[in-house]
Amino acid sequence: MREQNKTDLAQVSSLFQESMLVKIAAKEPNYNQESLIAEAIELLIAGTDKTAHTLSFAIAELSLNPRVFQKAQTVVDQAWESQGTINTESFKELSYIRAIFKETLRLYSVASGSTSLEARLEMEIEGQVIPRGTKIFWSMLAAARDPEVYSRPDEFLPERWLDKSKKISQLAMIDFGSGSHRCLGEHLSMLEATVMLALLLRYFDWELVNGRLSVEQLQQNLLIYPSDGMPVRFRLRK
Repeated sequence: MREQNKTDLAQVSSLFQESMLVKIAAKEPNYNQESLIAEAIELLIAGTDKTAHTLSFAIAELSLNPRVFQKAQTVVDQAWESQGTINTESFKELSYIRAIFKETLRLYSVASGSTSLEARLEMEIEGQVIPRGTKIFWSMLAAARDPEVYSRPDEFLPERWLDKSKKISQLAMIDFGSGSHRCLGEHLSMLEATVMLALLLRYFDWELVNGRLSVEQLQQNLLIYPSDGMPVRFRLRK
């Protein structure tokens, strides 16, 4: 099977041949085709569903925050004009757009429901003894609005992710997890979202048809989503 895989790989992109998943499959004897497919599916889900969901709410928040909207378009226009397009060089100038995506994730986490962990050892948290084996549930939405971590937590402030003096650590960006369990699709999702949002900002203006109502009346299954479907009216920029 491995010899057959080598033949197949010769017909595809060199970037794919150099990918982490392919290298792992080639070196790890217990890593079979099923494992590779499962990892690829997880990567695509994390890098597409999360991206599409968050972009929808980013579009909504930009419509509701004209100051941020105008600044974001200025940043994209300047990056575009310096390179003539969005490429690896102009992408470096889009830190504010990435901050918009992070701030949207904070307010509208894809994994918005309660998340559970199990205490492997007995521990004490703020005077409360947690026995070993206890299931601990916590809310992503509540954690992302903790005023002890995020100042003015209910406001849409992308600048909080660019302010080095605030020392917001990577752990404060909890949507992708942390440590060895950090999401495999994180960087793909950030790349896709930044490029897509930059292109939308370059070519369009928009507004929410139902205004703030779209983000105030939310429903939840696996994800949170607007009850009204969040209709948006787009206009080509002049």
